[in-house]
Amino acid sequence: MRKNTIFSLCIFTAILVIAGCAGNKSGQEMKITDKEYLSKPGLTVLAFHDSYPMGRQGGIEIIQHGERIASNGFIRMQPVDGKRLPDPLGAHREIDSVNLVIKSVVSYDDFGFKYAVRIRPEGMNIHLSVDLDKPLPKEWENKLTFDIEFFPPLYVGKSWQIGESFGYISKQTLGQKFKDADGNYRPVPMGSGRIFTLAGEDPERKLVIESPGTDMILTDNRSTGYGNWISVKSVIPGGVTENAIEWTITPNVIPGWTREPVISVSQIGYDPGQAKKAIIELDQWTTKVEKARLIKIGEGGENKEVLSALPAKWGRFLAYDYSVFDFTSIKEPGLYMVEYGKTRSYPFSIKNAIFSSGVWQPTLEAYFPVQMCHVKVKDRSQIWHDACHLDDALQAPLDWQHVDQYHQYPDKDTKYEVQTPIPFLNIGGWHDAGDDDLAAGSQASTTHYLVLAYELTKNQTDQTYVSFENSYVEMYKPDGVPDFLQQVKQGALNLLSGYRAAGHSFHGIIANKEGRNITVDWASQTDGLYYDSNLKPNQKTMTHSGVNDDRWAFTNRDTGLEYKVAAALAAASRALAGFDEKLAKECIETAGKAWEYEQSHPPVLTPAEYVPRDTKVQEIIATAELLYTTGEDKYAFRLKALQPEIEKSAARSAWSVVRVADKVKDEAFTSGLRTALEAYKPKLDSTLASTPFGVPWRPAIWGVGWSIQEFAMQHYYLLQKYPDLFDREPILNVVNYVLGCHPGSSTSLVSGVGPRSVLQGFGVNRTMEGYIPGGMVSGTALIRPDFPELKENTPYLWQQSEYVMTGASTYIFCVMAADLLLGKIKILQGHAMA
Repeated sequence: MRKNTIFSLCIFTAILVIAGCAGNKSGQEMKITDKEYLSKPGLTVLAFHDSYPMGRQGGIEIIQHGERIASNGFIRMQPVDGKRLPDPLGAHREIDSVNLVIKSVVSYDDFGFKYAVRIRPEGMNIHLSVDLDKPLPKEWENKLTFDIEFFPPLYVGKSWQIGESFGYISKQTLGQKFKDADGNYRPVPMGSGRIFTLAGEDPERKLVIESPGTDMILTDNRSTGYGNWISVKSVIPGGVTENAIEWTITPNVIPGWTREPVISVSQIGYDPGQAKKAIIELDQWTTKVEKARLIKIGEGGENKEVLSALPAKWGRFLAYDYSVFDFTSIKEPGLYMVEYGKTRSYPFSIKNAIFSSGVWQPTLEAYFPVQMCHVKVKDRSQIWHDACHLDDALQAPLDWQHVDQYHQYPDKDTKYEVQTPIPFLNIGGWHDAGDDDLAAGSQASTTHYLVLAYELTKNQTDQTYVSFENSYVEMYKPDGVPDFLQQVKQGALNLLSGYRAAGHSFHGIIANKEGRNITVDWASQTDGLYYDSNLKPNQKTMTHSGVNDDRWAFTNRDTGLEYKVAAALAAASRALAGFDEKLAKECIETAGKAWEYEQSHPPVLTPAEYVPRDTKVQEIIATAELLYTTGEDKYAFRLKALQPEIEKSAARSAWSVVRVADKVKDEAFTSGLRTALEAYKPKLDSTLASTPFGVPWRPAIWGVGWSIQEFAMQHYYLLQKYPDLFDREPILNVVNYVLGCHPGSSTSLVSGVGPRSVLQGFGVNRTMEGYIPGGMVSGTALIRPDFPELKENTPYLWQQSEYVMTGASTYIFCVMAADLLLGKIKILQGHAMA
């Protein structure tokens, strides 16, 4: 009996010890990391690390159980005398390592105003206080608030309570608006009080804020904008400086919580002969690496383990630890999954001709037709949009800074009067992303890259009916014309429009502010009739109206842009030859004239968004493209003269030059080019080795998907010229990245491609939380300093989920290039044969 009692006591003691250890781990105190933020398992609090508040990346931010739940914790001001504090783009941080205090100081020198936000751990809580450098002036009282915003999709269906008010977070805003004293419409607050509880029933999302000294106001800001968040704020009282606001924030942390592993694989799969690696992303608090298993899904649903191994530790990248499970040895065609612990990947294929259908094809057959401007687009039983912007476009006002950094300088560089129509602009082009603008730089890149993709195999895919004469497009209705050629023509028509009207390319066309960001049917943005100031708003003729809703053309000349457009037009002329000879001739003649003009005139720089700033690089690419197209000696001579610039910018320009190096016919030129690339290669290798994904992942606010695709496209040409110097793996890695093998998740960045893909994109149908098949988003963004994020439950974090046409064109190129490198496409009489 005594022996059993002792044994029982030993077991009981062991249980207490184990429980105590687990409790210590779950209750681990927060610490200040070397990146200057507070962290413990399940909780991270950032302090003004981000600099993009308009994209909900800024101020105080909270990451709970691996999800960023709150952002933009900083002071806001209602307008005073028409002025307001701009959102802070950062702060000066001061670290008190002894007392675990992070102090972020925000200064507004123009306003003579400074404040500090202090955060420190306090048991299981976060104590937040706001200090002012001096009391508020009288006219500012009741105008300043400290706000923090919560991400609505995480809380849909979950409860909230504040003061005597309570309810649940709805899928869409259910709130009303009121008109304030300044005449602005604002949301009616949901409630106010000293204690705010969010998702009290959900251990993973529960959060409590207590404000002993000031009331908090809860507001659903989605009533003023689809992409807005839910805010909690306290009015900053007058006559105080230190501790003007004090909050105790208590995000619940589940004891022993660690983030589930992410198994990153290509959602499409792999060719039998290529390298195959699953990148396993692990919580930094994970102490043990487990075995990974490759499972083959058999007929009848029987699953069979075909490989098991301990993944090789790669190390830390950003906020996570990574290991690599290599299953290159498995070549048998079939459906597979990777398992790691209790986590399982989506099924993927190993098969020959893995990219032969349903991979790049939806981008050409669906996304690009939907984006086409000035045409009606029908898709089976639905209309994506009617023929739009047929009233393009009015001369923009002079010396005007517009949205999206469009800028009209004091000179017009045209003969057209301000706010009068410019001819030739209502044809061609694609809407960029969910916006309706036609930026010449983006149009040129897209046209150029579509030509390069087409020339890889002279692919004859035909799934789209296009009538340029009738401004009509019908998807999934073959018309006997390759889709590539029709899309190249659409781009060329847009690029030529500025030359037809004024002899040079314009910066671009964009809606006036009143028409900005109207979605669903682009044709509803304007009345389709040219504006005539002599008509009253209710008057119209067959062609004109008195409604000033036409888009604006920003018409300045820029040397870098001229070269960029010239390169695209030179390329387009090759593709269009034999399809539209007249247009092909106009393209090459226009490109040549633009190049000649810039060669004989001083450079003109009119910086703006989408206008390239690297003028010499653009000159190199245009000269190489013109040499490739025409073979004329003058372009070869100019490339020789540009050799120092080429060698200096080899990482950005050499890809275009290697395609024509033999045409230059100069051994010193060829030798110098190779030498420059030999110097570039070690830097490239170091960059690729710095991530477990084998791609050039450079930290940026926006996802880097488009940038790495452009890198892969350029790398393809270096590989073709110097196969002894470069290899194919970076290109295959980029394709894998886009299709799911990237940080933060394993979601395909191409909508509708792969078992799991981004299905809420920032496109024309974003207000319906829809997607465009084949649309390619920018992907995983960096929440500074080291948190990779891809939120799939909203289209409104455009830095992660925006579609852009240039990214779509390089995606097509990369996948087709991968197919070629894997030897799965043969070039036969100008046709691609799988």
